[in-house]
Amino acid sequence: DEVITGFRVARGGARELFGITPDLATYGKIIGGGMPVGAYASSAAIMAHVSPDGPVYQAGTLSGNPVAMAAGLATLEKTGRPGFYEGLERKTARLAEGVRDAAAKAGVTASVVRVGSLFWTVFQDPAPVRFDRVDGDMGRYGAMHRALLERGVYLAPSGWEVGFVSAAHTDADLDRTLEAVEDVLAGL
Repeated sequence: DEVITGFRVARGGARELFGITPDLATYGKIIGGGMPVGAYASSAAIMAHVSPDGPVYQAGTLSGNPVAMAAGLATLEKTGRPGFYEGLERKTARLAEGVRDAAAKAGVTASVVRVGSLFWTVFQDPAPVRFDRVDGDMGRYGAMHRALLERGVYLAPSGWEVGFVSAAHTDADLDRTLEAVEDVLAGL
């Protein structure tokens, strides 16, 4: 499932980053530059079973939408530029480390899990590695989210969601975000 990780953690998604060869991969709207589209991919042998060549019928309302496909091509062009993912990695590492530092400075128990341009803030330490071990303070996350919104910073509204750093985020954006996070965590 590359709906979240596809093109965000590496150009080849989590399968590239972790060296996995899946039988089938699914992708979300990132393949269309954020436009409403999804896709699945597999080997030629498996895809041969899908129509029009194979017996498995597949269709969709937005299949091949030209606007989404143009946005997708633009996304592929941008993500294929030298240094693109290294830049995302640098920005996201900086954000994650800054949130960790702000929590430590405020005496707040928190962890930031990061893979590529994805990050997740959870109010527990150590960070859980399994879903059934998540017991972070979701009320505290909600309070942080609301306080950050008041300061013009939007993070995922739920403590169960990951956040994303994009190529559009500048160092100035990260500075402003980290200043707001430090201020908010000091008041929690």
